[in-house]
Amino acid sequence: MNITTIIELENTEVENMAGGKLVFSEERIDENIVETCVDCFQENGTKEKIDTDDAMQRVFNRLKVEGIIPEEVEEFSYEMPACGQLRKKSETAIDIPQKVILSFMS
Repeated sequence: MNITTIIELENTEVENMAGGKLVFSEERIDENIVETCVDCFQENGTKEKIDTDDAMQRVFNRLKVEGIIPEEVEEFSYEMPACGQLRKKSETAIDIPQKVILSFMS
């Protein structure tokens, strides 16, 4: 039997563990739909970009050190904030999605 554990993290928690800020990209699909996705991370204190996979590996490793993820777990998956965003007529700014999901099986 496999047990899947899902960890939901706020963007700020992920940024702190990864050592960088989330960088979002936006693409207007039509008048009412704007796609907002994570492009990469930007290393704190520099302009260096961190690949999303590398940043999430940092988060995974940090959660293992903190004992949240068991040491024997070696593989994980993640979902970045959802891309599709509907824009209301009164909106002038796009809401940035706020949750990152990390999961593993044990």
